[in-house]
Amino acid sequence: MTEVIYEGGCLCGAIRYRASANPTRCMICHCQTCRKHSGGPCLSFVHFPVESFSWLGAKPKRFRSSAFAERGFCAACGSTISMHEEVLADRVQIALGSLDQPERVRPDDHVWTKSRIAWFDISDNLPRFPGNSPAVPSKALDD
Repeated sequence: MTEVIYEGGCLCGAIRYRASANPTRCMICHCQTCRKHSGGPCLSFVHFPVESFSWLGAKPKRFRSSAFAERGFCAACGSTISMHEEVLADRVQIALGSLDQPERVRPDDHVWTKSRIAWFDISDNLPRFPGNSPAVPSKALDD
């Protein structure tokens, strides 16, 4: 049996990671915090089981973005890398764009669409939720 490998890292290469299992989910978040963290109109996170995930060198520096979540970034180049929520300790949430092959992952849904920038719209048939998806618990943002 061939081992599934997903790898990625930051812009400068100081941070590298590997996941040896398929993602459990992927979402596109439209909340203001994700916009501020990424500098884009939305941010996609892919979830990997924590037991399948490893940092291959430097780990991201973390910033506490809410009472229940931290955002990971490269201290050298500033790349958005991860999010860490206490209620989702069984997984590592990685910025989809930091994967070496992001096209291998398909998003499941859009979350926090009530915060979506009005001029920004993605035409797909994915489910949309005004707040968090019922697929996973979250305390990262207040409703």
